[in-house]
Amino acid sequence: MDSTDGASKSTANCGTGTWEESLPESEEQPQQTESSANVEESKKRANPSKAWNHFVKTNVKDKAKCCHCSAMITCRTKDGPTTSAMLGHIKTWKLIILEEDEDENEGKKLKQSTLFHRKCTDGVIGSEVPSFMPFSQPATRKGLVEMIIMDKLPFRFVEHRGFIRFMSIAQPRFAIPCRQTVAKDCLELYEDERSKLRKFFRNYNGSISLTTDCWTSIQNMSYMCLTAHYVDENWKLHKRIINFCIVDNHAGETIGKMVEKCLVFWGIRRVFTITVDNASSNDLAIRYLKRKLTSWGTTILDGEFLHMRCGAHILGLIVRDGLQEKNASILKVRSAVRYVRSSPSRLKRFNECLEIQKVESKAGLCLDVETRWNSTFMMLQATVTLKKGFDMLEMEDEKYVSELTKICEGVPSESDWSTASSLSNILQYFYDATVNISGSKYVTGNTYMKEIFGVGWMIVKMTTMEDTHKKAMAEKMKLKFHKYWGNFDNTNLMIYIAAVLDPRYKMRWVKWMIEGTYPSYEAKCLIAKITDALDRLF
Repeated sequence: MDSTDGASKSTANCGTGTWEESLPESEEQPQQTESSANVEESKKRANPSKAWNHFVKTNVKDKAKCCHCSAMITCRTKDGPTTSAMLGHIKTWKLIILEEDEDENEGKKLKQSTLFHRKCTDGVIGSEVPSFMPFSQPATRKGLVEMIIMDKLPFRFVEHRGFIRFMSIAQPRFAIPCRQTVAKDCLELYEDERSKLRKFFRNYNGSISLTTDCWTSIQNMSYMCLTAHYVDENWKLHKRIINFCIVDNHAGETIGKMVEKCLVFWGIRRVFTITVDNASSNDLAIRYLKRKLTSWGTTILDGEFLHMRCGAHILGLIVRDGLQEKNASILKVRSAVRYVRSSPSRLKRFNECLEIQKVESKAGLCLDVETRWNSTFMMLQATVTLKKGFDMLEMEDEKYVSELTKICEGVPSESDWSTASSLSNILQYFYDATVNISGSKYVTGNTYMKEIFGVGWMIVKMTTMEDTHKKAMAEKMKLKFHKYWGNFDNTNLMIYIAAVLDPRYKMRWVKWMIEGTYPSYEAKCLIAKITDALDRLF
């Protein structure tokens, strides 16, 4: 019976229970082998995808949520779990690791990841918009110092109530430094940037072009500024002010020694050209520097192209000489502008005349400075567009007529306005040429010759005009033009070589310009000199 009952039990268990139940008590839960345990442990230890550093699981089926922008991204396909879509989402972000200061609560340094989205740039100054920016006291303090320097703000700006209130709202955790600390930080930033630039110049293998100028302040103190222009390995033009200092005087030797001292400090040995204005002291300074640089053995063709005269300064001298010729039309226009600008009531009345005449112009009336020809051009350009306002003011304001009659024999007539308009067009050409060759953020050497010869042709054209006053202006301009650019022996040949190297011009265009400007014999001599210089350079 016992055996039969046991057999029946066993048979019943095999038919109705699980196989574990049919085993002896010691064998109901089989022991896992060592290899299977290691497999399970390795699965638990397996590193998850990097995508899960920036995503969390959600209750939505097959969707994960971005920790930074709350975007819902698919995390599963028909074939099974996948993070490819999540990784693609992360690639649109730029991951930056920032190291923060010691945390006040934990007392240890933290490294936090900051994501910058590359696509969201609308309405924001800069190339990237932070999605999450951890606060960093040193980084914020450095940004404050850079703002003070870039916007030319006073150090006391950090103590203004408006700025303190703004920072309390924008970032209450930022400890605003005092003005003394800001001044100290500015000096530290200057020293750091200077050491970087000095290291760059010492390892730079190219040639550097310099620009220098001196002037005297109203405190009767002499200053000198030295600027370096160079092209980096990516062919990008750079400009750096490498010296701004007080000098004892404007003597040529003093300027030369100061420039030499600066070059030694920065480690600059290869100097291509030095651009200066046309003061006689600068000729002595260039002569001194030429001897020094030649002794260093780093000049090109023994400093033949070292001295470069400032084209914008020469253009200013040319136009200034032309405007010295007394012109009754300019005097009348200047007196009319001075009358309107002499009081707020007169200016208001003039603006009312413009409204009645329906003259829409954003150009405001500006009174020129007689020693600055470009201000005369701007005055003429503005007044010509506002002529109808002056004509109506003549009919409405008797005092306007009486005062100008005492000063310059009456108000501007139609012929005066016509002369002012034509002079404005002529000065426009000189103004555009000055702007084109005085740019500092783009290369101007290849356009130098084009602008200079264009000015020469404009002066020749003025000499053929019927207006006697314009002819007299042209004659004075012609004398000054030939003083600097008429004698090509005193001209730096680099302005021609730069045009030859420009693929838009080349030697053929340069020959055409020279032959159309100089007599045949002089043109042949100049072309021969340019060809010889090219052979020696290359």
